[in-house]
Amino acid sequence: MTRDGERRKSRSKKRSKKAQHRHGRPTAAHPDPTAAMIVQPDPTAGMLVQPDPTAGMLVQPDPTTGMRAQSAKGDAQTSGATGITPTRPKIGSELRELWRMDKRNPFLEIPEAWVTSLDEVEQRNDGIFQLHPDIFRVRPRIDLLQQNITWQETYRNLTLTKMLTRAEMPGGGRKPWPQKKQGRHHAGSIRSPHFIRGGFAHGVRGPCTKFFMLPEPTRLHGLRTALTIKHVQDDLVIVDDFETLASPDPQFLQDLADARNWGYSVLFVDLSADKVAINLTEAINQIPSFNVLPLYGLNCYSIVKHHTLVLSKRVVEALERRILEHLHKAGAHNKQYRYMDYKQKILAEGEHEEDAIYPPFV
Repeated sequence: MTRDGERRKSRSKKRSKKAQHRHGRPTAAHPDPTAAMIVQPDPTAGMLVQPDPTAGMLVQPDPTTGMRAQSAKGDAQTSGATGITPTRPKIGSELRELWRMDKRNPFLEIPEAWVTSLDEVEQRNDGIFQLHPDIFRVRPRIDLLQQNITWQETYRNLTLTKMLTRAEMPGGGRKPWPQKKQGRHHAGSIRSPHFIRGGFAHGVRGPCTKFFMLPEPTRLHGLRTALTIKHVQDDLVIVDDFETLASPDPQFLQDLADARNWGYSVLFVDLSADKVAINLTEAINQIPSFNVLPLYGLNCYSIVKHHTLVLSKRVVEALERRILEHLHKAGAHNKQYRYMDYKQKILAEGEHEEDAIYPPFV
């Protein structure tokens, strides 16, 4: 061992002796710097060991929490800024169950409409009537509404034009000029299509109908769009019953419409054409712009044509039931229209006609 090694060894021994004398126990040659910190007592150890007096209270549930939450929720709903409980009359809102509602949608809102009466000129709101959101609150498809209106304007059109061929034209039997030695084109009849007064090669062969069937989903969505637009524009009126109309006088009905801002044209829809209120029919017969329509005849064209649509509560319930049945029925939704299924029915409609020579064109 060299002198440097002996010096280092002696220095380490002296350090160990000093540490042993200081702490009262033997110490390694290379002490751990954290040994003294671990041995020193923690001043907060006693506080951690002591039990927390509020631990049990934090774990136990507050018996008044639910009561406070319920009372706060009730106060928020029933009391306004002035502390007065708002009251709103409702007719059929609590008892009426809306069929086939999508309750999983958090953004679903139930549309409502005022229920009025026809017993006096001034408007009196008797309550609020809930409407089905799948019928009166749908996404407005203006394109489908336009398809329905165009279909209703064109499907009843009938083309009566019939262009005659060269065989059906009168005359033209002989050859107009010889085949050769004339310096002219060959011609066999003056009724050929290339002559001025000749027949038509590919003309219109009427009579023919423009009838076609619009797909059922398009018709359903178009009708729901029209009803939604009427409700959003505040042009949808719900009445208790048409029997409550006080007078058959047309001036009374005209004054009632003017006072309630119904506009120039009004469409009344009842359940059937056989059981319409007498006072309503007598008053409407003398007002050209007021019309009544049975429920089975309600269509997009009539809804858009009139400024205001007036329905009774029974009509709304029947209309919702009818549309929802078609929306949720089983089977193929988009049926392909077959003309042969309706041909015999259309032909049978002309059996009662007196003129048997000209049957109905189908």
